[in-house]
Amino acid sequence: MRFISTDITCRLDSLPWCRFHTMFVLALGITWVLDAFEVVIVSAVLKPMSKSLDFTPTQSSLMVSGFLLGAIIGSFLFGYLADKYGRKKLFLLTLLLYAGGTFLTGFANSFESALFFRIIAGAGIGGEFAAIHSAIDEFVPSRHRGKVDGTISALWNLGSILASLSASFILSYFHEAFAWRFAFLLGGILALVALFVRLYVPESPRWLLSKGRIKEAQLIVEDLERRAGGKYSSDACSIPVFEGSILDATKLVLSRYRWRFVFSSLMSITILSTYYGLITLLPTSFATAFGFSSQDIPKILLVGSIGGLVGGLVVAFMSDTLGRKITGSLVSFLAFLLSLFFLSPLDFDTVYFAYSLIAFSFASVAYVSATEIYPSYIRAYAIGLLSVIGRLMGALFPVILVNFSSLNYAYGVLGLSFLWLVGFISYLAWSLKGMEAKGKSIEEIT
Repeated sequence: MRFISTDITCRLDSLPWCRFHTMFVLALGITWVLDAFEVVIVSAVLKPMSKSLDFTPTQSSLMVSGFLLGAIIGSFLFGYLADKYGRKKLFLLTLLLYAGGTFLTGFANSFESALFFRIIAGAGIGGEFAAIHSAIDEFVPSRHRGKVDGTISALWNLGSILASLSASFILSYFHEAFAWRFAFLLGGILALVALFVRLYVPESPRWLLSKGRIKEAQLIVEDLERRAGGKYSSDACSIPVFEGSILDATKLVLSRYRWRFVFSSLMSITILSTYYGLITLLPTSFATAFGFSSQDIPKILLVGSIGGLVGGLVVAFMSDTLGRKITGSLVSFLAFLLSLFFLSPLDFDTVYFAYSLIAFSFASVAYVSATEIYPSYIRAYAIGLLSVIGRLMGALFPVILVNFSSLNYAYGVLGLSFLWLVGFISYLAWSLKGMEAKGKSIEEIT
């Protein structure tokens, strides 16, 4: 592997926050909003959709599983392609796939067509995750990276809030035979609007450098400096140029960066298995234990989304002030403790809001730490791999927790707590042995 010496990355990190950064974050940050919108809107309109297309119970469940399968495929495939062909090409392609798959779901007239469109939409979102997090880590100045990346993760909760409110409005004002179609058409149109904004987002200069395309990276940074009011650094550093295959990239992730990959995979598993585990326990064992009606569940989920949004924004700023290590360890430990409170005699609404405020905000620090620790030439591929692992476990653990809770409600809660304990121990180990990335450039971390 050869190296080049350049001042481009230092100049990127030295830029003051300007209008470009704000528009850049808005254009790419919609990924999490769309991901949550998709998950929640499907749950909200699945019943009328199943009735309209005459689904069996198994076929109905495959509308969710198909999206998840597509996301797993997209995370792996498009993560590698984003490292090979660039961030911009992939975050345009993946958003187009999501928009097309979601929009066309509104025209589905059979189980087969609906499932196919769900898989396409899922593949788009899966690819989005890898390409977008890579681009944000590589563009945002190092002193702002934690709060920006964390805020974007917190926007998942905004997406779930918008989906809940949209579903309620659509189902109230449209006949259910058309309402579910309108919901998917709306999701596709929203994504297309974001696609037009992304056309004006430049390629990642760090990715261009990793491919030896110095002149192109230079022109992009010079343009950003003109927008920001001048050049703010002349420092230089060495950047590796990678031209290997997917096999070479895999070997690097599993050898040179194996302990980082173990840590980041455990973060992805903790985030997704605890989230999907809880929202699966809510309408099942929790509903039985606390006597919730069908109408109570959407309200509870909405409250949790509000708590996660508020908590996530706070945690995002904590990661750039207190640091990743303290913030991540503290949040995961508090989430572990609060999960045990579901076994206490305290009022459920109070416990659930406190839990959501902390637990649903963990992604705002854990995903930051999990994605910023890889060099630009394999970052998207590594993120794609850890996303695959997290989504697989996110599909598996809810089934395990529900089976546990069918034996005894407490077993399901203890299973949830165990997952949080694994997350806390993993973050604590990283805090003791890993690097504190607060304020450091991507090159210094990797």
